[in-house]
Amino acid sequence: MNHIVKSLLACGIFAIPALAQYEDLVDLADAPTRSEEETSVLCTVEGVQFNKKDMGKGVSSMSVVYLLTESPSAYFNYYDAEKKAVVFDFYDTRIGDSPIEPIRESPFTNSSVELFKLDLNKDVEGLKPDIRDVVRVTLFSLYDFEYDVQEDVGVITMSFKWSKKHQARLDRSKKAFYWQFPLALALAGGAGYVAYDKFLKKDPAPNPDPWDAIGYPSHSGL
Repeated sequence: MNHIVKSLLACGIFAIPALAQYEDLVDLADAPTRSEEETSVLCTVEGVQFNKKDMGKGVSSMSVVYLLTESPSAYFNYYDAEKKAVVFDFYDTRIGDSPIEPIRESPFTNSSVELFKLDLNKDVEGLKPDIRDVVRVTLFSLYDFEYDVQEDVGVITMSFKWSKKHQARLDRSKKAFYWQFPLALALAGGAGYVAYDKFLKKDPAPNPDPWDAIGYPSHSGL
C-alpha cells in the first residue's frame, strides 16, 4: 500500500471519500470563496527538485524534494494506474512564482505541476460545497515502486533506491502478470472441458437393430 496522509484538517477533511482525491473539480457557481486573508496564508509549492546519488554497484539513491513555504493542510500520495504516474496532492496549496522544471530521469519519463479546485463535500449529500485549492504533482512512471516519504519544516521528501536490476525485476513482474492472466483462462477452459467430458457428456446411444423394429429375431442369431 502506498504511503498516504500526513497532516489532516479537523474541519472536514476526515469526511473525504476514499477516492475524492482523484476527482478534478467542478466549478460551482455557488461555491464559497475564500477571503484575501485566507488566501494569503495558503501553503505555496516553491519548487520540486530531483536528486540522485551514486551508491556503487549500479545502485542510485534518489529523491524528489517538495519545497514548501509551510506544511499543507493535508496531502495524499498514490500511484495512478491509468495515468501511469506517482501523484502527490497538496491541499490548501498554491504554486509559487518560480518556474518548476520537469523531471525526466529514470524511473520518471516526465512530470507536471497543476493547480485545481476540489469540493471536499462533493460526494456528501446535504452539505454545502467546500472548495479547496489543490496542487497536484504528477511524476509519470511505468513502475509502481516502493518509496519512503519524510516531512520536515517546509520540506516533504520522497526517497527510494533505483538500479537496472530493480527495474528488470519490475519488468519481469509486469510480464508475468500479462502471461498469467491468459494462462489462467486457458487452464480454466481446459478444466471445464475435462469436467464436461467426464461428468456431463453422455455416452452415445447404441445403434438400434433394424430387425427389432419389425419384430423378427435378431440377425445375430442367424
